[in-house]
Amino acid sequence: MRGVISATAAFVAVVGVALSASGLRPAPVKAVETYERKCSSCHGKEGALLEKGFEKKYRSDGELREMVESMPGAMGMRPEELDVMVAYTRAISRREPFLVWTTQGANTIEGEVSPGSATLRATAKRQTLKVSRPAPPRWRIELPKSVRLEDIEIVAQSGAHRVTLRLRESPYSHTK
Repeated sequence: MRGVISATAAFVAVVGVALSASGLRPAPVKAVETYERKCSSCHGKEGALLEKGFEKKYRSDGELREMVESMPGAMGMRPEELDVMVAYTRAISRREPFLVWTTQGANTIEGEVSPGSATLRATAKRQTLKVSRPAPPRWRIELPKSVRLEDIEIVAQSGAHRVTLRLRESPYSHTK
């Protein structure tokens, strides 16, 4: 019996290490959906009522974070969720596209882009990946078996503005 338990424990440990080997995880919050649900009634869809460059009013990232944290829509958010919302605030202040990876399936990843009209392109080591758009702001990528998460780059373009999200660096753009 002990042999079966030891073998099972070893198997579980190996699977756990394999699953966490890359250390990559989706963002802890769907930033665009959360913003639209909790913030857009005051600040406009995709930040349309915020003046361009309003983030420059804050001398540091800490002050920008305090401002976001003070908003009624941020009540009850965990620190890691606030980090994503600050990044989204930074993007809409600059009028740049924002990308966030929100969900991982067996052979898919999904996320959001703002503005919802932005065009998307994804690659992994020069291999083009198919990006589908179930509905704005959502995107979805089917992953071939040979693709590793850390090799995926997603580019969003809206007008003259382009943003690249490298999953090996972060699950969302505008980290600084």
